[in-house]
Amino acid sequence: MRRAAPWVLMLLLAAGAAQAESALTMKAIDLQAQPQSDSAVVASLPESARVEVLGRRGAWSQVKTAAGHSGWVRMLSLKPESAAAQPAPGSGALGAVGSLLSAGRSTNTATVTTGVRGLSEEDLQRAQANPAELEKAQRFRADRNAAQDFARRGNLVPAKVDEFGEPARSGERTMEGG
Repeated sequence: MRRAAPWVLMLLLAAGAAQAESALTMKAIDLQAQPQSDSAVVASLPESARVEVLGRRGAWSQVKTAAGHSGWVRMLSLKPESAAAQPAPGSGALGAVGSLLSAGRSTNTATVTTGVRGLSEEDLQRAQANPAELEKAQRFRADRNAAQDFARRGNLVPAKVDEFGEPARSGERTMEGG
């Protein structure tokens, strides 16, 4: 029996991990065919639509709707269904007393962050110039006088910075001792 316990535990954990995670949309969003904002729209989902999260890639979650549509949505557009079922912090009499006693303290609520990796080599090869976006970015450019005035007000001083050499190729080490 002792030998079977670890196997039973592993089977239970594997069964729990195999289940899809339920989530709700936080706002009305489009279900994309690919994990890219410019891909085809498969369907439009209303706020609080229930979906099953099938997987994740970068900042995107692959989901399946109750109607059977599969596609991708931004991870931050979803909230776990279990979070929606929990009462709001501070609700009820005990919550109000707890709020009074914890005034000035930081909360114990979790913060979700997503990490998005840089561009892949394939992304770089498929990249195309976008003159309209370049023009938009150039509208935010400061002229020399405005930049110098900003530096003066912030007590910034000029510093000489050497030019960067050629970027290291994938797999090359550029640090000494590496």
